Amino acid sequence: MKKGIKAKDLAQLLGVSPSTVSMVMNNKPGISDATRKMIFDKLTELGSPLPSHAASPKAIDFIYFVIYKKHGKVVGDTPFFSQLIEGIEQSAKASGYNLQIAYFNEGNNVSSTLPLIHSTECKGLLLLATEMSAGDAAGFMSLGCPMVLLDSYFDQLPIDTIVINNSQAARNATRTLIENGHRKIGYLHSAFHINNFSERKDGFYHEMRQNGLEVSPAFEYKLTPTVDSAYSDMKEILAQDPEMPTAFFADNDIIALSAMRALKEKGYRIPEDISIIGIDDMPTCVLMDPPLTTMHVPKHQMGVLAVKRLIEKISRKSQEILTIQIRTSLTRRSSILNLTSSAAGRRKQASL
Repeated sequence: MKKGIKAKDLAQLLGVSPSTVSMVMNNKPGISDATRKMIFDKLTELGSPLPSHAASPKAIDFIYFVIYKKHGKVVGDTPFFSQLIEGIEQSAKASGYNLQIAYFNEGNNVSSTLPLIHSTECKGLLLLATEMSAGDAAGFMSLGCPMVLLDSYFDQLPIDTIVINNSQAARNATRTLIENGHRKIGYLHSAFHINNFSERKDGFYHEMRQNGLEVSPAFEYKLTPTVDSAYSDMKEILAQDPEMPTAFFADNDIIALSAMRALKEKGYRIPEDISIIGIDDMPTCVLMDPPLTTMHVPKHQMGVLAVKRLIEKISRKSQEILTIQIRTSLTRRSSILNLTSSAAGRRKQASL
C-alpha cells in the first residue's frame, strides 16, 4: 500500500491481522470473499486507492460459525469438533453460503472480535456453546441477527438450539454395563463443568437408581477432560491402589481412552478386569486395544441440522424457537466383559 492508510492501521481498524490486509492487497489466495470486500469497502470509505484487482467484488452471503472457548478444556482440536465443522461447511456450501469461522475467548468484545457481523452479507450466526453459560450466550443475542446454538441448551433464553440427548446417551451406556452383569459401576467424571457432562451425570445416576444400584463415591473419579491430563489424573489415582469397580462409565471418549491407557499401564486388563464405555464414538476408539465400546453421536448430522435450522430463521420460514435433540446409538466393540455369560465373569461375580 504505497498511498493512503497503512496496512497495519487498516488492520487495526477492522480487527484483522496485518498479514490478512497484505494478502488481500496483493491478491493472494486463502482469504474469503467477505473479508476482501470488507477491506475494499473500508478503503473506499477512507478515500484510499484500491488495487487494480479490486473492481467491484461480488457480494457473497455468508454465515458465521463462532467457536466459543471459556477454558478450552473441552472445546479443542478433536475429531468431535472437526466432524461437526465438516458438516457445517458442507451444508453451508450446498445452500449457497460461505462460512466464516471465528474463535471467541471469554472476555473478548463481540464487535471487535467479529468485525463482519454487522455487514449486510452476514446473514446469521452459529454459536458453539459447549463451554458457555447462559450469561455468555445472552451476550450474543444483542447482535440482533438470526442465531442457532450448538451443543448446549439454556431454557431461560429464546434461542434455537441443536443438542445431543445427553441423558439418553448416559442412561443407555449405563444400561449396557448393567445388562452385561455389572453391579459395581464407577464413574469417570469431568473435573470441568459443562452442561453436557452435568446432563450425562444425571442420566448415569438415574439409570443406576432405576436398577436398584448405588454409586459408591469411592468409584467416582474426576479427570481433566484432555488426553494428557486425564491420563495423568488417572495415573495419580491408581498410584494409591484404590479398590476398583468392575466397570466404568466415562463422560466422553477422551476421558475413557486416557483412563484405559493408565489402567493398562498399571496392569489392569481391559475388559477382563475392568470394562469401560464412553460417549462420542471418535475415530480413535477403534485404534485402542481393545477398541472402545461407546455411544455414537452423529456429529456431521448435527452440523447439517444446525445450518438447515439457521437458514429457516434467515428466510423467516419459521418463527418458533426450537430445541432439537440428537439421539445417540450404541457402538459395540470389545471393552466390555459380559459377566453373566463368560467363565471369567462368573468367577468375578462369585468373588464380589
